[in-house]
Amino acid sequence: MKKSYETKGRQLKWPLFLVLAFEILISATVLNGYALFSKAITVIITSPDKGQQVPISKNLVISGISSANRTNNCEVFVIINNIKPYQKTNATGHNGSNDYSTWVYHLGFPYPPLKLGENKITAKMTCAGSSHARFNTVNITGVQ
Repeated sequence: MKKSYETKGRQLKWPLFLVLAFEILISATVLNGYALFSKAITVIITSPDKGQQVPISKNLVISGISSANRTNNCEVFVIINNIKPYQKTNATGHNGSNDYSTWVYHLGFPYPPLKLGENKITAKMTCAGSSHARFNTVNITGVQ
């Protein structure tokens, strides 16, 4: 007995539907994975503000926020005017000494004081087991 075109069309719809559904599921997973990864590592300097004028004679406190918490094994470092090495900040998050969701760094020894004019502050966040790092930079102006 010959099958009609209508019957053959119905038989082809289910495999086509399943393939299409699988493609959509895989695409959504990959896109969500990328979106989660791109947001997974973030660091922001919240103080001082970009362009802020800061007296060079005062000790500067640098602070910020990040996506690091006590469970993801990440740390935040700062560098001023590209004078290496990066200096480790202090974790100030509510969940203990490894919670870098908030962090602070007090500028002082071994760093020289800020200079007159433009100064560049960069925060760097790294996580154990990952070769990815995130950076945030602000430029401030040192004044008398």
